[in-house]
Amino acid sequence: MAQTKYLMSNGLAFSEQRDMETLRKKALKGWHLKGFRFMGYELEYGEPEDVIYSIDYRVLAPDEEAEYFDMFSSAGWTHVCSEYNTHIFKATPGTAPIYSDIESKKEKIERLAEPVKWIVPFLVGMTFVFWLLFTFSSGVVESISRWIFFFFLVLTIPALMTLFATYYHRWKKL
Repeated sequence: MAQTKYLMSNGLAFSEQRDMETLRKKALKGWHLKGFRFMGYELEYGEPEDVIYSIDYRVLAPDEEAEYFDMFSSAGWTHVCSEYNTHIFKATPGTAPIYSDIESKKEKIERLAEPVKWIVPFLVGMTFVFWLLFTFSSGVVESISRWIFFFFLVLTIPALMTLFATYYHRWKKL
């Protein structure tokens, strides 16, 4: 049996809670979260354990890391892994949740949406520019700009969906 495997994420903006529950079920079968990567999780096989997972989104300066992780540790949460501004923690069932009030949940969603809010206008703009270019040109320029348009379109659609999901979750928390 392989000692590591990869598990696809359902998209944290869409189903963070479902992902955390899936990771818990995997841990009960002995597959523990080792790392978080683009669109998924790296799992490592070991002894089964009953743990719950939670995520926090925060950009940390190097001098803030120790205090940040100590704060979670004192609340019963163990740092598992981090990727840029996404930090995943685990704890035994019954540990107080990381986010227990509506205001902190809303702040968490805003931190998740922050990078997406900056990239979506760029992607929409580039998609529109290359759509105009391939629509009103011909020959080689049309062919190249069509491919670049489709490239940006493929990036823009999921980015827009993620942005809308974060706004939906923020609205739902209000």
